[in-house]
Amino acid sequence: MKTIAIANQKGGTGKTTTAYNLGIALTQQGYRVLMVDFDPQGNLSCYCGIPPEQDLEQTITELLMKVAYEKTLSNRECVYQSKRTDDSAPQVDFIPSNLRLASFELAMGTMMCREVLLKTCLEQYSSQYDYCIIDCSPSVGLLLTNALSAANEVIIPMQAQPFSVVGMSQLTNSISSVQRKINPGLHIRGVLLTMTQHTKVSEHYAHDVRAKYGRTLHVFTTEIPYNVKVQESQAFAAPTILYEPKSSSARAYVEFTQEVLGHGREEQVYERDEDARDR
Repeated sequence: MKTIAIANQKGGTGKTTTAYNLGIALTQQGYRVLMVDFDPQGNLSCYCGIPPEQDLEQTITELLMKVAYEKTLSNRECVYQSKRTDDSAPQVDFIPSNLRLASFELAMGTMMCREVLLKTCLEQYSSQYDYCIIDCSPSVGLLLTNALSAANEVIIPMQAQPFSVVGMSQLTNSISSVQRKINPGLHIRGVLLTMTQHTKVSEHYAHDVRAKYGRTLHVFTTEIPYNVKVQESQAFAAPTILYEPKSSSARAYVEFTQEVLGHGREEQVYERDEDARDR
């Protein structure tokens, strides 16, 4: 099972929207996908059909607690299925979250092996799924450390705005720290520019990101354009690629998924270049 963390310590970058659309798009491609809501705000859970007022008894917090106290996990414990937007829409398995996760993060500070609790939780699912997508909390702390410790790859959604660029160094430092100390196999899959617009400011910062990070990090060729259909799909708790598949943002998420799978032309060139450098 390949585990991909969708991470950015800054909120409002399209992190949850990216996680959900990527998960659904991979399912459409025939892959078995598990999505994990690892944000106490529970936005991914809302996307999947769990309203915030519904107080679930079984969430990612309960899984973490069982691992922390060395209790046995049952098969597919805490796994739900996303709601169908229509009869033809694919469903995806997910583990929900709510505000209890924030309280548990505070308690984690005194626990043994606190940095790898999520990794231990997900090991039971490794033979059941091809991909695990983790929607990370927009903060730097033990929740992010756990997600990075459990992941093989990190995808960083970033708006083409000045404050987004400024915050990148803090995130990449956190990733480097986890790579050195806990998870040497972790690598940054790439930066995904989101909510791009045909304005001078947006185009300037999109170019700035590619110029500044393009030599050290992969910046996905696909950009996710700002589109009102994304906000509409969020209101209806549906992935954009199903809510309005002909919209520019939906088409972009499908193209982005192909890049993640390594099917995009630019992605294949990038991977060959990486292999050449490794040799």
